[in-house]
Formats: sequence, structure tokens, C-alpha cells
Amino acid sequence: MLNLFVELLQVALGHRDRLTREPSSKEWNAIFDESERQAVSGIAFGGIQKLPETQRPPQMLLLEWIGLSEQIRQQNLVVDKQTREICGQLKKDGLDAAILKGQGIATLYGELAPYRQSGDIDIWVKGGYQKVCNYVQSTHPTDDVAYHRFHYDYFDETEIELHHRPTLMRNLLDDRKLAKWYNSFGADSFVYLEDKGFAVPSSEFNKIFILTHIYRHFLFEGIGLRQVMDYYIVLKNCHTKSTEISEIGKTLKSFRMLRFAEAMMWILHTQLGLEEKYLICGMNEKEGRFVLSEIEQTGNFGYTDSRYTYKYLFKLRRQIAHGAHLLLHYPSEVIWTPIWLVYHKVWKWRKKRDIRKTSAYIAAG
Repeated sequence: MLNLFVELLQVALGHRDRLTREPSSKEWNAIFDESERQAVSGIAFGGIQKLPETQRPPQMLLLEWIGLSEQIRQQNLVVDKQTREICGQLKKDGLDAAILKGQGIATLYGELAPYRQSGDIDIWVKGGYQKVCNYVQSTHPTDDVAYHRFHYDYFDETEIELHHRPTLMRNLLDDRKLAKWYNSFGADSFVYLEDKGFAVPSSEFNKIFILTHIYRHFLFEGIGLRQVMDYYIVLKNCHTKSTEISEIGKTLKSFRMLRFAEAMMWILHTQLGLEEKYLICGMNEKEGRFVLSEIEQTGNFGYTDSRYTYKYLFKLRRQIAHGAHLLLHYPSEVIWTPIWLVYHKVWKWRKKRDIRKTSAYIAAG
């Protein structure tokens, strides 16, 4: 990865106060392009603000960066307001809900929070599939359902997903273990942020949940540094006691994720400067270098991965092709993918059928 780009992120995070040298105009353009590919343009701008005047970008590029960062800041204001509104409505309707990822993680960013690039609003609603389904159909009916969430048409301009499962694994045996783990966190574990007007999961939950989210997207789409940065922020804000390390290791091993976790620890430590006292397991340099090379290749959610740009390579085939590439590194999830895709297709068909039957019955009512 571009050394100067990584150094700029380290400046933003407070691990250095300047770059090792002054970038050329061409290098600054490359840094800007990479920050966009990795969806961390705003965070990189936070680093620029801390640089000495002599190391800042050329004027025209700086103005473009300022404009982009202001757009990110304004979008965050909108999504923060929307998050507060939808969570207030869910609470009013008697549902226990917490913000997954996104604006929930943004609250941990401190002075960089306005510059974290926002996305959709993911909300974990406790109570299971049927409870979430009943609520969705009684408020904003839809059959846009997946194994872990409903698409919820509440705002026109921002996508909302109501999760009856916070995450999933394609290995159905491991998925059961994962479900047992996340169901051990009741609504009483949610942390309500008075100043924000919504709740978030506990730090103990996020230590593993955010990693599973990164793992899933890494295997079947690709990830950018935005997701890695989120995980850095999560771990930086919750010191893990030495007595917890062993238990976390057992949990990750039961999900067949320990190798990936060790790779992520290496990346967080060597690239973003996360101190060893915050790591939740050991580091694997060899696997870390491989994962880092994939991050460089794919960019944010794999949108710029040049390996899979064939005209007729649709999303499903793209996922399979990307997963097959990782077979030797993470065989369990990749091997289970064909089984899971069939299972999920049948699962969705049944759920959609039930939703339509119920809707027809109510309409005939």
C-alpha cells in the first residue's frame, strides 16, 4: 500500500505528526485517489489538517479535498438525525434496538467523527425473525427480506436495514454457534447514548461482531480501509484484559476465524499503529500481508477490484469467483457457499410466500 497514504492515516490517528517526506503533486493525487477507493477521504483530510503547511497538498487538490470532506460532514449530520428519528420511533413502538456499525461506531471517532464516511443505517432489533417481520409488515410492508435482515422503507434518501440477526456465516454449523454467541447479549447489554438519542451494542459484543462483519465482506466482496479503520476505533476504545484474551481466542477458533483475526491484528498494528495492548489475539504477519494485499486490490466492498469486471459477471458469480480465490486461506466458508446459496434461496422463497399470503389475507379482511 502507498506508504505516504498509510502515513497520512497515522497522522490522522495521532501516531505521527508529519510525513517522512513531502509528497510530489503526482503522489498527492495518488493519495487522494486511494483515499476515495478505500472510503477514508474524510479521515485522510483529518490528517492533512494536522500536517505542517510545507507538507500539505497543492492548492487545487486541497480545495477539492475540503469540498469532499464538507459533503461527508453534511451527510453525517443528516444520517445522525435520521438515526435518532428511526430509533426514537422503534423505542416508542416498544422495540429494543441498537445501531450496528455505522453511526454507532462513528460515536467513538472523537474529533474525526464528522469525517467518517456514512452509509446505510443498520439496526439490530431484538426478538427474532417473526417479531421483526410483524413490525415491518404492520408499518412499511415489504417482502425485501434476507436471512439476516429486512429492508425498511422509512426514508427515501437513506437505506435502512432492520436486522433480526446481526450477522451470519455461510457454514450453517458455524452459523448456529455464532447465533448462540450473539443471542447471549440481551437488550440489557445495549448502551443508550443520551446525547445521540439511540443505543449501541456493548464493546464486548463489537470486539467480535465487527470482525465477523469484516470477515464476511472480505470473503465474498472485498473490504476497504474504512471497515478496518472502524475496527481500529472499536479496539482502541475498549482495552481487552489479559484474562479475556483466552476466551476470545476460543470463540474465534470456534467460528474458524482465528487466522483472519490474527491477520487483522497485524494490519491494525503495523499499518494503523494500534498498540499491542489493544489487540485481542496474536499477530500473523504472513496472513496479514495477504489480507492487506487483498484490501489494496479490492477497495471498499470490492467496487474497484479489476479482477472481476467482466461484462456478464453478475453479483452472484462475482461472489463465487472472489470466494474461490480465497479457498486455500479460508476453506470452510468458501466450500459451504454453494450449499448456503441454495439454502438461502429456499429460505427466502418460503418467507416471501408467507409474507404475501399474510398480506393477501389482511387485504381480503
